[in-house]
Amino acid sequence: DLILENSITGNLVWTIENFKKAKKGYITFPTKFDMVDSLLNLDGKEKVIIRMSVNPKEIIQKVEMGTSQLEKRVEAINKLKQAGYNVGILIAPVIFVENWQKLYEELIIYLHQNLSDEVKRDLFFEVIFMTYSYVHRKINEEAFPSAIDLYSKDLMTGRGKGKYTYKQEQRKLGEQYIGELLKEYFPENKIVYFS
Repeated sequence: DLILENSITGNLVWTIENFKKAKKGYITFPTKFDMVDSLLNLDGKEKVIIRMSVNPKEIIQKVEMGTSQLEKRVEAINKLKQAGYNVGILIAPVIFVENWQKLYEELIIYLHQNLSDEVKRDLFFEVIFMTYSYVHRKINEEAFPSAIDLYSKDLMTGRGKGKYTYKQEQRKLGEQYIGELLKEYFPENKIVYFS
């Protein structure tokens, strides 16, 4: 995550300031962190697209341990937009935990209520469903013994090389449900893709 790395190295500040000299192209990156203050007064923001990755609060607490809380991420995206950056929201990874519909509805309502009007004017969305692997599962079991088990035999199918993805019917259900919520609360904003 470039925002986290930047808090240690300062490399992202250097990259943004130097990329403004390029005649073509954009820098784009996702983040789950809110430490953006060092980026707010840089030149070259018009060539940067920052996508804040969000998830329901419960998933952040139980799966994305060590990352910024939802409230801080939303504050950061509001600050970035006010400073002149192009911003988007990445709902990722979508995880079909118990009560997932309620959790993702609460997330989208929270975004609607707490993103600034300036952000909402030209915000875009990307939605990515979780892909999991045997290796991830073993690492997580050892590193985060209190985390929830993300593998579900009922909802997932093998994708080769020890990887798992949600079954097609489950993904379609998720795409339809989240798509309808985004159209209801963000009718003017583009959904770039579901993946």
